[in-house]
Amino acid sequence: FVIFVPACLPGSSARAMAPLLRAGLRSSATAMPLVAPALSLLLLLLLGRPLLAASGSGGAGDAEVAQLKCAVCELAMAEANVLVAELGLDLKNEDDVIDFADSLCTLSKREGRWLRRLDVKDTKDGRLAVQNMTEFGECRMECLLVRKACQSALGKAQELLVDLLRTGADADELRAKVCKASCRKRPTPLKQKRTDEEFVPGHDAGMLQMMENRDKMRAETGQVFDIMKRDELDTMSDGDREAQAAQDAFAEQLREAREDSGRDWRGREMEEL
Repeated sequence: FVIFVPACLPGSSARAMAPLLRAGLRSSATAMPLVAPALSLLLLLLLGRPLLAASGSGGAGDAEVAQLKCAVCELAMAEANVLVAELGLDLKNEDDVIDFADSLCTLSKREGRWLRRLDVKDTKDGRLAVQNMTEFGECRMECLLVRKACQSALGKAQELLVDLLRTGADADELRAKVCKASCRKRPTPLKQKRTDEEFVPGHDAGMLQMMENRDKMRAETGQVFDIMKRDELDTMSDGDREAQAAQDAFAEQLREAREDSGRDWRGREMEEL
């Protein structure tokens, strides 16, 4: 149903890129082993498209964040308690638990997927409430707002969260201790009226998992992928397919050059196996 394909250059069609990619392969045949790590990173960035709004800032106001962070924190603790078992988190491995806690507010990771189910509602007394919907929605302004509320609530409490998770704390204990500061004081009503954003159903869990895997592959390898439906792949022209094959070969040469240099795609020394 869905296939990973490397992304083309921003703003260019695959057909238009075919001559450039073929020329790049010819000219790089002898030079690739000498490519510096910084140049490799630059080429990889040029071959990719910027990540979408999930990695941007929402510009959320502090007053709105203050309204939401208690409820979002409590939902985060309930989600964390479920995910520990679902993901089979090794609570004895401190690094794994730290990564888990750090990812709870990250929309592009499995641990932060739950944020896409949240809808922000206005209450009669001028405050904001969060509703946990039964499906994942499109990530727009309110999605970024609840992400910022999550970051605000868990930022200073991350070390405490890690310690509690490692001791096997349940959801009630997590809420009581981690969310204590966020829920201590009830915020005052908003002074300005807010425009409510309609909750629009988005990708299902299967598609989100593929998107999360794509981002994980990019973080680990530096290779940027697009997600393409099979019917879209079937409609590619011969020129598009030729450019795709050339781009795949070019990416493989970049990977080989990085291995020869002894550095990863970020330019850091690779650990010896």
